[in-house]
Order: sequence, then structure tokens, then C-alpha cells
Amino acid sequence: MFGISIYLSSNHDFETTIQQASKNGFSLIFSSLHIPEENPANYRHLLTRLGAAAKMHEMPLILDISAESLAHISLTIDNADQLTDLGVTGLRVDYGLTTDEIAKLAKKIKVYLNASTIDQPFLEALVQAGVDISQVEAFHNYYPKPHTGLDVPFFQKTNDFLHHHGLKIAAFVPGDGEKRQPLFEGLPTLEKHRYSHPFASALELVALGIDHIYIGDPSLQTQTAEQFATFTKNDMLLLDCKLIPNLDLPIQKRLLTPDNNRMDPARDLIRLEKSRPALAKLDIAPTSSNVRPIGSILIDNNLFGRYRGEVTIAIRDLPSEPKTNNIGHIAPESITLLPFIKPGQAFQLRLRN
Repeated sequence: MFGISIYLSSNHDFETTIQQASKNGFSLIFSSLHIPEENPANYRHLLTRLGAAAKMHEMPLILDISAESLAHISLTIDNADQLTDLGVTGLRVDYGLTTDEIAKLAKKIKVYLNASTIDQPFLEALVQAGVDISQVEAFHNYYPKPHTGLDVPFFQKTNDFLHHHGLKIAAFVPGDGEKRQPLFEGLPTLEKHRYSHPFASALELVALGIDHIYIGDPSLQTQTAEQFATFTKNDMLLLDCKLIPNLDLPIQKRLLTPDNNRMDPARDLIRLEKSRPALAKLDIAPTSSNVRPIGSILIDNNLFGRYRGEVTIAIRDLPSEPKTNNIGHIAPESITLLPFIKPGQAFQLRLRN
């Protein structure tokens, strides 16, 4: 489901990057042969290194090409399938290729088409040219220039059309580590994601039905990569938080233990399913800290009777409540994850300095 982007730079340690990405649950690699900022004379050597590392970790490598960029490595559309010898498993094709050329390629290697330019006549032309559409996938662009990314309605309409015709779809979210030159403004498919948290952006693409999601920029911060890893391996969301000083140890221990939102979700709160059975016998005195802005971590005190010990997280701004103590808050970037905590969703709070 999740992939990384690796660009053909001579100072890149492909093996280490891919090894770490694999450990973090990423299973796909995107690269490109037409990056103007790099020296194309080095492409073949660098692609050989990248392909070998991808093979070692059994990660598919999709390469963005054009007829012009293939010339940089002494290939043409007619023999582009030779890239499989270098470890490339699929080619993303875009401008400059005719329907017949795409059909010729698709018979030799997996082909990924520009999702935004696929329409009914184009699909019909591919079928007439002998392409098995079930073996073709759609791949959205990323947009380095601010304000040029796609809007959600167009994105969703396009994807509905593609899924209707049986095509799987890939798209990009930005990274939050090293940004890609030359603009260093993120590489998202959707403009709304340009400065958004990568994991929250990826979860939104999942909710929108995207099949494969790539980090467009070269890297993620360690804590963000851990969120992807936890979700991929355990279907669990990691949320960063801060807790009040001197919080009772049993409460803190419970808060930092995996839990689930209840299957009957509240409109205003995430209710930690296992909290009340674990904490109901504690003496939880009311405090003056009972404000409840969005992201507040709350525990019901003695005044709430049989609800004492239930921990909740406010998912909207709520009025103060004397029967509830505010014991912490979700970090701002993790607040964007709250809409994705659906009924029964597993999640875990993680202390942030």
C-alpha cells in the first residue's frame, strides 16, 4: 500500500534507505528518469545500484520515463523493457508516447499511466491496440509548484472513473524530512496536502480509495516513519501527546497502552474502550483543569459516578465540564489524525517532548 520515492542522486545511499523503508512497512519504490536537477550522464550507473537494492528487498521499482529521458541511458521505447535487467518492474509513461508505443510496452512490462489524462476514448484506443487493461494501472502526478496540486472533487471524480474501469490508482503525499529540489515545497498530488502531516495525508488518500500511496519527497522524520510502520504492521494509529506533570502513574500507564475507540462512537469524543474497567476503582478527585478544546485528553472524575476513570479525547471544542479532568493534549500534528479514528480503530498515545 505504501511506497517511497528515491531519486537518482550520486550521494544517495540506496541500500540503507530501502532497508530502513522495508523495516517501516513500505513495500514500493518510485523513481524517475527525468529530473532536470540531476546529471543524466549518471543515470544508468545509479539506476543499476538502485535496482539491485530494490531486488535485494523484493520491492517493486516503478520508473517514470519519457522517450527523451530513455535516450539518456541509450534506450528507446522499442527496447525499454530491458530496464527489467536493472531491477525495474514497471514504467510510468506520460507525455510524448503514442497509443501504439504504450501498447507495445504494455506487452513487455507493467505500465502505469498518468491518471489525470485517462479518458474513455484513450482506454478504448488502448484496448483496440491490444492492451489488457487489467494489467495497466493509473498513477497520479506530484506537483512541486505551490497552488498547482489537484483539488479533491476533480481527484475523486477521476478516481471513480478509473476504479469503474478496474484500474488501480497510485498518488503522492509530501514528506516531512528532506524536501525535493528545486522548490523544496513538498511533492503532493492534492494541493491541500502540501504542508500537511504526511501520515494524515496518507490516511485521507486511503479513505478516498487510493490503492498505492507514495511519499513524494525523499524522506520522513523518524517519528513519522514509525507511524507508517505501526499502521502497516498492526493497523494501529500512533498519536503524539503531552501529559500534565505528576500524573498518577496508573493513569499514565493506561494512557500509553494501546486501546480502541468504542464500536458505538460518540459524536464529540473518542472513548478509550479499556480505560474505565482499568481505572474505575481509583480515587479521581475533581480539579480546576476542566476545559475541553479539541485534542484534550480527559478523565472522568469522582463526580461522574459510574463513569469514573473513563478516558476520552475531545474531537471538537467542548464546554468546560467539572466532572471531567483535563490531563493532557494531543500534539497539533496528531490532531489531524483524529478524524481517522473510526469505530473500533486501534490507536496508541506516544509521549512527545
